[in-house]
Amino acid sequence: MAAPADVYPAHLAAQAEGSCLLLVAEVGGRVVGTGLLRWAPRDAVVAERWPGMPELSNLQVHPDERGSGHGTELVEDACTRASAAGHARIGIGVGSDNPDAARLYLRLGFLDTGLAYADAYSYTDADGVERDAVDDVRYLVRRLD
Repeated sequence: MAAPADVYPAHLAAQAEGSCLLLVAEVGGRVVGTGLLRWAPRDAVVAERWPGMPELSNLQVHPDERGSGHGTELVEDACTRASAAGHARIGIGVGSDNPDAARLYLRLGFLDTGLAYADAYSYTDADGVERDAVDDVRYLVRRLD
């Protein structure tokens, strides 16, 4: 998987603070996928509409393992954990340039809310350079009851 160099330490630090949970899919002890279950929306436009609703983000599966059910496993794990924590819904933002992911989420019961926004964020690339990015995102929500 091609995650930025600083992503996992940052996610583990956020997990230690209690704001999220790093989900991991493994095959034979090898990490093949990860996702981040955030206990509240990251983007203000989402938090304004669904305050306190957990969301799944940063979902990725190694290219060699795509189509093997690991993405579904991570999504269902996030939904199970959010439901067990007493939440009735979970959200996920999907980039307009990622129709395969959108199809997966819709197949798994997420509904398009009609909310579209520009998701601006910063990250550190593999060379240690701080970068800014903006993705056009549509927001999907799944009921957990």
